[in-house]
Amino acid sequence: MDPLHRCKNLPRMIRFLAILLFTASCAYAGDVIAVIKSPSTVYRLKGSNGAFLGQIQPSGGAISVGCDGETIAVLNSHGVVNRYNAETGAFIGQNQPSGGGPLTDVQVSGGVMIVRSPHLARRYSARTGAFLGQSQF
Repeated sequence: MDPLHRCKNLPRMIRFLAILLFTASCAYAGDVIAVIKSPSTVYRLKGSNGAFLGQIQPSGGAISVGCDGETIAVLNSHGVVNRYNAETGAFIGQNQPSGGGPLTDVQVSGGVMIVRSPHLARRYSARTGAFLGQSQF
């Protein structure tokens, strides 16, 4: 997915700087921005002013990130989704969905984490990791 599309809700200047400086996927919600700086580093930034809050160093190489202001979800190249507290960066847990093909994307909204593969979307609680259901397409 195009990085500009992923960051469409960011204020224009912060969005531009995030894309320009980090050239990566990002997610924004509440007052937290999660930006993939490199496969081994996800930056947490304050949405209102762009201040650096810290970084997350997920194992396995980050390929997609989602954030709902409370939880940051990072999909890695091994098909594992690691969940982190958006404010502190503390590790919460992980999900390892199987079946449905290779995982392509993770999104978080309203406490629900959606993990997509080419023909399947799985829903999980972003806070607990509990499976909530799936949809085929």
